[in-house]
Amino acid sequence: MEKTLYRIMVRNDRLGRHLVATRPIKQGEIIYRDEPYAVGPKIANVPLCLGCNRNLMPLLQRQSGNGADRFYECTRCGWPLCGSSCEESAQHRPECAVLAASGYRPNIRPHPSNPEHRESAYCVIVPLRVLLLERLAPERYATVQGFESHLTERLASPLYGVLRSNLVPFVRTVLGLKQYSEQTVLELSAILDTNCYEIRLPEQHVKVRGLYPLGAMLSHDCRPNTKHYFDDRLHMVLVATVDIPEGAVIHASYTQPLLGTVQRRLALRQAKCFDCACERCTDPTEHGTQASGYRCPNCRRTPSLVLAVDPTNYRSVWRCQNKRCSYQERPEKYVARCEQLQQDLLALDRSDPDAYESFLARHEPTLHRWNAYILQAKYALTQLLSSARSANRSTNAPTEVTIRRTIELCRDLLDVADRLEPGYGTFRTKLLLELGTALSALHSLGVLSDPERQEWATVRTELERIAKTDPTVDVSSCGDSAASEKGPLYCS
Repeated sequence: MEKTLYRIMVRNDRLGRHLVATRPIKQGEIIYRDEPYAVGPKIANVPLCLGCNRNLMPLLQRQSGNGADRFYECTRCGWPLCGSSCEESAQHRPECAVLAASGYRPNIRPHPSNPEHRESAYCVIVPLRVLLLERLAPERYATVQGFESHLTERLASPLYGVLRSNLVPFVRTVLGLKQYSEQTVLELSAILDTNCYEIRLPEQHVKVRGLYPLGAMLSHDCRPNTKHYFDDRLHMVLVATVDIPEGAVIHASYTQPLLGTVQRRLALRQAKCFDCACERCTDPTEHGTQASGYRCPNCRRTPSLVLAVDPTNYRSVWRCQNKRCSYQERPEKYVARCEQLQQDLLALDRSDPDAYESFLARHEPTLHRWNAYILQAKYALTQLLSSARSANRSTNAPTEVTIRRTIELCRDLLDVADRLEPGYGTFRTKLLLELGTALSALHSLGVLSDPERQEWATVRTELERIAKTDPTVDVSSCGDSAASEKGPLYCS
């Protein structure tokens, strides 16, 4: 029945192959469950088990402390695993025979002083798993050959020079798979870079990548109408975040919602090799947020914003929106301004909320409250204040001032999320969780007003609806739903 919700459309110049709704799809409805063709480590990855994808460093430290100098190694191929049981894993067995026959043994060792150390030897694993599909599941291998690769553009990057020098000879010479040409190996690498999804596995303390046949058909939009999560079998579950009309394109977002248009389009060009021309990217106001704009330095009495004349043209002039003002800025100066703001933001102490408050106080008057860099600082600040509340819960009660600051930030950011990622979107859901948790903290302090109590109940009700469509959403941090509907516990 799920397959009736979409159909695969033939390529067009802007979207390539894509999915459209075959009937109206309701908000929260599951559009599909997609089984992966291959899952495994990224090009450079922390040491992980090839059988179950578990991060091996935390496991090793629990088992033997920091003194161990080797991981458990597969008795056949010598690659690290979490234990003997994973030698028989369905994920590892096919590649194990090829790796063992090569005689190559990777030099992957623990780095206790740097548990996030990444090993480049893992770059071969996912390509090998896909190549083995030609024998194990030829219809899947044939499907992968039709995926977009953007190889021509990628060959100009330094990464593909490294892959040509290292991955190609490893596959053809070390593993002895000479039937696959250099072109085939590089094409497959490009297909993986274009179409794989990052999979976060919190219980295994690791991130891996997965190749999904329907996921490869999803087009991008900076204001998506879906989100996805991965179930316990690592199937990709696509959920409608808003109502999707019949015939509408079903799309996801490959970028971050709080980036300005220039930064989003550059990130997509670099990672996915296309120039986005979605509604948000072509709208100078970005759905009314003006996220890329800044205050005109000439308009002091009646501040106006400077926006791009043509947002999809990297060479576009930036011009004040006040028709009586002649101020404009060259694109080179605008990019330099953004680069400086990005450097300032990255230089902040990520453990110090005051550093982010100082950034906001310094830059908000010359930018504006919804400028992309201001929004990024505000969101980072909500995360810091939340972490501080969690860390101090056992020693110091969170102060009402910091809780109310979190609430203020969440309300502001939710107004933005309603415009940029509405409905059940991931970003908006995270903000609702932060807001609900902060309101619950006010309740615990006995200072929750009646309007705030109503807001708390509304937030929790919406989160409970979202959680029914997404099991990764945990509403427990927002307190007891019954408590949010009761009257005050304390007299003011």
